[in-house]
Amino acid sequence: MKKENFTVNKETRLFVIHEPYGYSCLGFEVLDTRARSLAAELNLEWNERKGTKKAYRRYRAIVDIARTKNIQTGWRSKSELHPQLIGLEGRRIEVEDADGKVYRFRVGKSTGFIPVHLQVHNRRSFGGGAVDSRPFKRVTIIR
Repeated sequence: MKKENFTVNKETRLFVIHEPYGYSCLGFEVLDTRARSLAAELNLEWNERKGTKKAYRRYRAIVDIARTKNIQTGWRSKSELHPQLIGLEGRRIEVEDADGKVYRFRVGKSTGFIPVHLQVHNRRSFGGGAVDSRPFKRVTIIR
């Protein structure tokens, strides 16, 4: 039997994924949100309990189904795109977050079969960090 590459840390509420170069972490809530959204997009059920090994394994299986669909048809998921930014890719915007902080950036989109929106600092930038998934109070198109 193949050894699993992850452990569950209930104290910190994280799945710890062991990689050849170190490790990464995925929060119980983040995995649950991603899994529910991707499963719904693929017309699959999600009813796993948060923070269980079974939930992590099922999430990875759903991602594998999405990968297969992408390979076979070219389909790309919208499950991790920020709903308020869909259609604004390439535009420069100003947003106000839930805490009242204002940010300006160009909306980018990552590659792959489950893309995310990116905060691209300026025209000379080649990429940026993922846009926070929380709703914005305000989104204004600058250009």
